[in-house]
Amino acid sequence: MSQYGCTIPRRGRELIAKILAAKIPLKISRIMMGQGVCPDEVFPGDLEDLVEPVAAGTSNEPTYDGDTVHMTVEYRSDLNGGLDHGFWIREFGVFAQDEDGSEVMLYYGVLGDYPQWVSAYSTTGLDVRRYPISITIGEGAEVIIDYSPEAFMTAEDVGAYCTSVMLPAFLVQAQAQIDAHNTDPQAHPAIKADFNAMDARMSLMELRYNTEVSGNPFTATFEDLSKLRIEGVWNAAQKRVEF
Repeated sequence: MSQYGCTIPRRGRELIAKILAAKIPLKISRIMMGQGVCPDEVFPGDLEDLVEPVAAGTSNEPTYDGDTVHMTVEYRSDLNGGLDHGFWIREFGVFAQDEDGSEVMLYYGVLGDYPQWVSAYSTTGLDVRRYPISITIGEGAEVIIDYSPEAFMTAEDVGAYCTSVMLPAFLVQAQAQIDAHNTDPQAHPAIKADFNAMDARMSLMELRYNTEVSGNPFTATFEDLSKLRIEGVWNAAQKRVEF
């Protein structure tokens, strides 16, 4: 029976220890898919490459959870110009760049007795295979990828991204625009005009009923300036004279 599961090979563990000590980012350089079978007498942790590499894969952007990095490794039949022949995915590897520029297999996964067939590229549809992985690299370590993250997003991915990333950013931006609008003296001109008109009427009522009048009372408004001579500036919108 073939082995099944995943491991961080010996050189991958050494690289993680090195980048943690040097406090430098871990640069993931490529994803590879293969159809080889790790022999039973070989410990997968001693491998430095796939047994039989076939084609390059891709992934999404890594996400962090404490000292662990999560990402989804993906292979699609349209990658790299399109797969011209089908093959069984039996293994895959995640490779990272060492300080001297060489590559180290950081993560090795084997599908054992459950390989997955990938069909050749066709314009009628894509063949997609996805494998979520987690790598513990240490608290505060940074991971960057040295290739274009071209993994498709599922409906669940889109929902999670919208909830965790887009919604908070939207709420912050929306609140900033609301605050700017509320402090803008030119905002809500119609509401302010109605408020000022109501305030003027209330002031007039207070003047009428709270003022002792011993002569002949009268009321003057400034809706228009016909038959009036004034000094100051006529505010036609608010029906008043300003000095």
